[in-house]
Amino acid sequence: MALNHQKPVFQHPDLMVSVSGIRGIIPTGLSPDVIFHSLMAFGSRLKGNTVVIGRDSRPSGAYIENIAIGIMLAMGKNVIRLGIVPTPTVKAVVAQSGAGGGIMISASHNPVIWNAFKFIGPGGFFTNAQDLEGLLDLVRKEDYKPFQFKPNAEVIDGTDRIQAHIDSVLARVNVSAIKRKKFTVFLDAVNGGGSFVLPELLSRLGCKVILQHCTPDGTFPRPPEPTPDALKQSSRLIKKSKANIGFALDPDADRLVVLSPKKGAISEELTLPLSFMSYLISNSVPKKASITVNLSTSFVNDWVADTVGIPTYRSKVGEANVVAEMIHRKSVFGGEGNGGVIDPAIPSFGRDSLSGVAHILNLLALKGEDAETVIGSLPAVHMRKIAYKIAGQKTEQIYSKFRSAFSEYKEDSRDGLRLANQDSWIHIRPSNTEPILRLIGEARTKKDLESLLNKAGKIMENS
Repeated sequence: MALNHQKPVFQHPDLMVSVSGIRGIIPTGLSPDVIFHSLMAFGSRLKGNTVVIGRDSRPSGAYIENIAIGIMLAMGKNVIRLGIVPTPTVKAVVAQSGAGGGIMISASHNPVIWNAFKFIGPGGFFTNAQDLEGLLDLVRKEDYKPFQFKPNAEVIDGTDRIQAHIDSVLARVNVSAIKRKKFTVFLDAVNGGGSFVLPELLSRLGCKVILQHCTPDGTFPRPPEPTPDALKQSSRLIKKSKANIGFALDPDADRLVVLSPKKGAISEELTLPLSFMSYLISNSVPKKASITVNLSTSFVNDWVADTVGIPTYRSKVGEANVVAEMIHRKSVFGGEGNGGVIDPAIPSFGRDSLSGVAHILNLLALKGEDAETVIGSLPAVHMRKIAYKIAGQKTEQIYSKFRSAFSEYKEDSRDGLRLANQDSWIHIRPSNTEPILRLIGEARTKKDLESLLNKAGKIMENS
């Protein structure tokens, strides 16, 4: 989003401010000044006397966590401290505890030199664009609540509350059926926020767990975004193991990628439709049911929804946008194609790797089929995601060229530019989390995808 009239410190090129959080490179982007002003503004807007704080395992996380706790205490807020946990766990604890809000300290899939604040409001929902503007307005005015001489606030150990999030996930699946299968599960947590909580979930599902990169020591032993390229080592290891299925996470464990014993890492785009299939096999689908995904998500989800005759709606990219559309549409399930599964019955009500893991194991258990068979039942994904470093002021010129080149395609301009027909689509938009322009294309066949991307590539080369 545009940051016109912001404090100069909030305009640094190493800082990204959007509905996906306030994130930047340490110490240039997410500088001491940005950390202070962000926390002061959030604390000033926070309703209620309690805030939940969690973080991933980044080296900068511990000191940012302590600054956050100190500022919240000084403002008279009790702090439920969760330590190193997944982002969805912070959201779930906010919802389950009735806290006024929460702070997740994590830059998600960004490299280890980045960190961020993901601010959470009442009910466990991420702050939306309107909330963000209100926070930035406070920063502009520096109209903060003062520190208290005698705040009477305390830090509460919240580790026991993590089990409540796990309980809410287990309530959505057939635990006894999963336990009977005695699955062996390979888990790569990239030494991040899911290193403790995901093994605990799998243990409670009766699984034997093969741990890979589950020591949250501040190092990321592979690229943090769980793409097939980043998961080459884990793909080799699962093929040598006796695991029935594998899962890989990003550092804050809101995104999930499936690994199969024969193929290794599969497309992150299949995580959501596999999880949705679990919902369909376990529930009576309401008459006016729907699923909501974002504009950059594969139409494999449409295919699954079509099998039961329910519509698929699309939202702008970003968890907060998907959730808002899900609430508007009363969708029974939703998510994002980056491996983000959203089951609205789980109090995290957002991208939740715990939900995805439990649902996919539930699907395997209830269908009585192995991972290869279940994955093979879905249409192949022919999609490519490309990043371009292009200055923001050039985007409108690029959109204009795409409109001309794809004039026969249906246009959606809610979030960048998406052009689609029945058999293919292309989406061009600025990233919420990195200073890049994303181009994503999908087609029904590999040949059609290559044709689509060749056409798009020529436009980008001449831009």
